[in-house]
Amino acid sequence: MFPPLPRHLLAPLCVLLGGAFPFSPPAQAQDTEARIESILSDLTLLEKLGQLRIVDGHADGGWKQEHMELVKDGMLGGTFNVRGTGPTRDMQQAALATRHKIPLVFAFDVVHGYRTVFPVPLGEAASWDVDLAERCAAVAAKEARAANVSWTFAPVADVARDPRWGRIVEGAGEDPYLASRFTEARVRGFQGKDVSAPDRMMACLKHFAGSGAAEGGRDYNAADVTERMLRQIHFPPFQAGLAAGAGSIMPSFHAIDGVPGTANRWLLTDVLRKEWGFKGVVVSDYDAVFELTNHRMARYGGEAGKMALNAGLTMEMRGACIAEAVRMVRTPENLKMVDDAVRDVLRMKFKLGLFDKPYGDAAREKSTLLHAHHLKLAREAAAKSCVLLKNRDNTLPIPDTVRKIAILGALADDKVSLIGSWPGDGRPEDAVTLVDAVKERLGPSGVVIQQREGRFSGASAKPGDDALEAAKDAEFIIVVVGETAEMSGEARSRATLGLHTQQLELLAKVQAMGKPHAVVVMAGRPLTLVTVAEASPAILFTWFGGTMGGPGIADVLFGAVNPSGKLPVTFPRSVGQIPLTYDSTPTGRPFSHSNKWTSKYFDLQHGPLFPFGFGLSYTTFVISRPEIRIPMIKKEEALEFSVTVRNSGKVDGEEVVQAYVRDDIASVARPTRELKAFRKVMVPAGQSVKVDFRIPAKDLGFWTREGKYVESGDFTLFVGNDSQAYQAGSFTVD
Repeated sequence: MFPPLPRHLLAPLCVLLGGAFPFSPPAQAQDTEARIESILSDLTLLEKLGQLRIVDGHADGGWKQEHMELVKDGMLGGTFNVRGTGPTRDMQQAALATRHKIPLVFAFDVVHGYRTVFPVPLGEAASWDVDLAERCAAVAAKEARAANVSWTFAPVADVARDPRWGRIVEGAGEDPYLASRFTEARVRGFQGKDVSAPDRMMACLKHFAGSGAAEGGRDYNAADVTERMLRQIHFPPFQAGLAAGAGSIMPSFHAIDGVPGTANRWLLTDVLRKEWGFKGVVVSDYDAVFELTNHRMARYGGEAGKMALNAGLTMEMRGACIAEAVRMVRTPENLKMVDDAVRDVLRMKFKLGLFDKPYGDAAREKSTLLHAHHLKLAREAAAKSCVLLKNRDNTLPIPDTVRKIAILGALADDKVSLIGSWPGDGRPEDAVTLVDAVKERLGPSGVVIQQREGRFSGASAKPGDDALEAAKDAEFIIVVVGETAEMSGEARSRATLGLHTQQLELLAKVQAMGKPHAVVVMAGRPLTLVTVAEASPAILFTWFGGTMGGPGIADVLFGAVNPSGKLPVTFPRSVGQIPLTYDSTPTGRPFSHSNKWTSKYFDLQHGPLFPFGFGLSYTTFVISRPEIRIPMIKKEEALEFSVTVRNSGKVDGEEVVQAYVRDDIASVARPTRELKAFRKVMVPAGQSVKVDFRIPAKDLGFWTREGKYVESGDFTLFVGNDSQAYQAGSFTVD
């Protein structure tokens, strides 16, 4: 890599590289494409290459001096991590003082909120409420744009099939249909109808493609998936996000069929640009271009840069390998690829309105962050993300008569873990924990003790006898266990998924007390909870709830909110079952209790601990068999049907009605069932609601070597509360 050139050498180099003398874009508004061509024609090669670079600022939002020098030399396209109206103004003023006055783009990982942090994306997906996801993304965009951040590296569109993979927390789980609906909702929320609006920002779909299939669940590892699996499982959320208007995309670190995403021309050009018609920005992941040398596909940075540019990359994050490649070998082909990439970058900046409004507004930033409406939405999202996994004898909600509660477990008051991984500009000091929320509800005297024990390591790891003794005075005990935020996310793959021994010891001692209690599990992935499920009367899985996680969880525990969350991913009994998904392909010897020679583990109970789509409520719902309007449809038509949902309990509640389809006979082995539709509906106690569905026949197709194909034949429709839905109907595609 080459160091940036000082400004006093830039002018003579401009002449040598074919550049012209100073130029300012016309003051009068022109057609955007004409303006792009006008700017492009006057940029030197070094300035063009600068537009293809985006570099990292300090973690606290400040800029680095070496990057400021690049800006002053007109040799930088944007930064990430630099945020806030003050730091961004410093850099933007320097950019607009250059001869072309091309504004910088400021980017940041706004994954589940900016200053107001919402539940982690996997938790948000557990709400099965796409409107909620869109509203949360819109608030995140509003806060980020107020801080002059106009580009987010989100949403994560990866379908995660292995809970050992730490980044499962960033997406919407194991199912391509559910992930597609949440991906498009988040894109709509981030970008709105006008991405240049002062409360919107550009989305970036990542990590294209197949990261969720990393071998062994190890982050950055290769993914051994066929093209059919890519197209059926891993591509759909990206296609949905692009259809919703996503303006950028980020290729994956890992190799697909031996070629890393950053250098994969089949992915970035043949599929993304030619087949799907994408015309936006393709930005590399952090240092991913140079890391092609670690893949042993390139000997040095310049060679890696040439591969990435040729594959279809637009911008390089952090490194300067593309610049190195082009400066070393200035072929007409390389120069054309550079021009095309610069056009994409300039087009993005025009779309974002940066040429017209390059600065943020400090007053708007101050009034927008942590707005009361944003905190209210965060509380709603935290409550709706909770999944009730067990509730023996109606242990929950906590009775109104209970006035003294013991809260045990270090996570109950852990503000850092509450906001989860990738919390944007969220601050732990703004988070409201479960301890805070229960004190607010019952008063300080109503909380007997906040047990700081039960951590994973350290001097206070053992459950404290004093704390347990004090808990004897409580009428109800809440035990909070799970993962800390640092155990989930990027570079946080796990070989085991159980609770730590110290947490299990704490639970065992509480269970031995014989008092009413509930277990709250905070985590960023499915955990193996067999022991907990067998012994605990109630389990509420809360993920990492965000800034208002504590009040949201408390709303569910005390019954102010009836839990309606459903699992977006299968919970295995043991790590040995992984990968374990609901939509597995049938075998010639399907599982049978009575037949030894069938597909199963002889040392483990068959099936998941909790299936995909599972989640209890404080009421009960009865879903009727589907009423299919026309049981025979053509390939260009849609299946239309309805079900009736009856609330047979005593409290109002929301239920997620899930529709799955099985291709009964096909030319290839097809999944046992696939999610094809869902609706979340409110049903008052004792009443019924009719729910209509429509599934286009084209959604029933599958991929062959010749393309996507819908076969004629018979199908079975299953409707119910989870992926083990049993209410069935039949139809035929002619």
